[in-house]
Amino acid sequence: MTRSNPLGRRLVIVIGMLMTSVTLASPALAADGRQGIKGFHGDEFAFTDFGILVGSVDKEAKTFSWLGVPYAKPPVGVMRWRAPVDPQPWGVLTAKQFGNPCVQIGSLYGPPPEGQEFGLSLRDTFGKPVGHEDCLTLNVWRPKTHKPNLPVLVFIHGGSNRTGWNGAPGYGGDSGRLAAEQDIVAVTVNYRLNLFGWLNHPALKTGDPLDDSGNFGTLDLIQALRFVKNNIANFGGDPNNITIMGQSAGSINVWSLIVSPKAAGLFHKAVPISAGLNTTSPDTSLSFANRLLQQLVIKDGLAADVSGAIAYLAGLTNAQIKSYLYGKSANELVLMLNNPIVGGIPPNVLRDGVVVPSDAVAALTNGAINNVPVMSGTTKEEGKLFTNPAFKPDATLGPFAGAAARWTLMFTFNPDDPASTPVALTDLVLPQFLPADKPQTSCADVGYNLFARNCSLVPTIFFWANQADTLNRLQPHQRKTFAYNFAWARQPEPWKTFFGAVHALDTVFIYGDFTGIFLEGFSTANEPGREALSAIMRAALGSFMRTGDPNNRSLGTLWKPWDPAPGGSKRLVLDADDTRANVSMSNADAP
Repeated sequence: MTRSNPLGRRLVIVIGMLMTSVTLASPALAADGRQGIKGFHGDEFAFTDFGILVGSVDKEAKTFSWLGVPYAKPPVGVMRWRAPVDPQPWGVLTAKQFGNPCVQIGSLYGPPPEGQEFGLSLRDTFGKPVGHEDCLTLNVWRPKTHKPNLPVLVFIHGGSNRTGWNGAPGYGGDSGRLAAEQDIVAVTVNYRLNLFGWLNHPALKTGDPLDDSGNFGTLDLIQALRFVKNNIANFGGDPNNITIMGQSAGSINVWSLIVSPKAAGLFHKAVPISAGLNTTSPDTSLSFANRLLQQLVIKDGLAADVSGAIAYLAGLTNAQIKSYLYGKSANELVLMLNNPIVGGIPPNVLRDGVVVPSDAVAALTNGAINNVPVMSGTTKEEGKLFTNPAFKPDATLGPFAGAAARWTLMFTFNPDDPASTPVALTDLVLPQFLPADKPQTSCADVGYNLFARNCSLVPTIFFWANQADTLNRLQPHQRKTFAYNFAWARQPEPWKTFFGAVHALDTVFIYGDFTGIFLEGFSTANEPGREALSAIMRAALGSFMRTGDPNNRSLGTLWKPWDPAPGGSKRLVLDADDTRANVSMSNADAP
């Protein structure tokens, strides 16, 4: 039963005055007066500390949902590079559409153009600013019941902490199937990205330790978790059983929360997928901020070159530099990430010593962490999402022209009738990297498969080594440490070779939402096997959320905890053929 809230009770009276009929959906919950209020048009109401949310009922999926829920005041104006604060009370808010994506450069991982559906229109965003600064919202799905105290999942999207959003198809953007089947409350979160999420420069310091941390994106996630902790009971969730899950940069952010003293008590289990603990030093972040400022000054014609820009900026006070940065529009700022001089090192979690320890690795090694059970994932062919140097069309067309061409081939491909939409590996990969299974003599003389494993921008071996190093440090302090290797690669060619068990594909299976950017690989022929594997992965996540242990009857084998010893149990291999799932334990240290 949730705690009493006088504001909530007054709002019930207000709604009763506004509506001709309001009924309590459950007598057991009626006494509290905060959850399960149902109105005429199939709406579902939820109460929060900041007002009432009017959500939706999906009869087919058997879920309730509330989308675009503000968890912080918009970080605009003077709040641009400041720690998040509570949202303004909203009275009654219709929560049936996703909130704004955060400002970013359009890409395969970002939102479609505003007002358009996900599809070929995504091409129109590539290389251009999309999203808004006013973007700090979350989404909630729960089963179409009024059962209380359900386990809670909070998903943090990836995208190198530069791109992404909480409504992405196949990537948490429809969490209804997972919520209904596993009897959980599922949440997805937007947080500030790129130079809005992580920026460290003396001109931005206020004297407040949180404002001065530069970890604005990390603080957004902490603020979102605080909102969830304080309000999720009103959606039927258990505030004392919250699991955070993140993929790629989202996994980096999960690890940052594990080591952050500011996140203490806000979560109870963690599922970091496809990344370990990675942080950036304040000096590296300051270098990024200085490059940004220098290139802005040059673009504005205030200096002719870098040396001139350095001299110009040296003549300004911190107050003047701050005014200059705050005077720039969001689009002006984010477009600087297209400048290779600025964008060479992506913004990332800072070791600021306040939000994140100044030596995060030592904190993990010594167990000075938010010590919770962990289920960590990686895929067998992570690096195949980062093989840009091997991609065709040739780079002379520009990276976004190449991306647009590839997305057209991907989205228009018919996996049930490949001959009707022919695509060959030679349409995707430069000839020097073919045949794909060519042995490696160097990273310049290698087939596509080994290029992805050993040489791509972020190769598969990096992900595996980073995961192992992080789990080896955690395991002495947390015996409930589990890991998996996602190995499914049953797509029609050429996508089986081009993507295979690629970075982020496992997340599609976890949600059981076979849409999004990998839809070209999902055929009727491979549906029985992938659905069987997906069901196993969903059940394992549900079991882990409830008990801290992913083992359950559907696995058909024992998922052993991570053993740092050479030859010890490491990862559960998750695979399937076209008709059935194949699951087994492995002690392999390399893909």
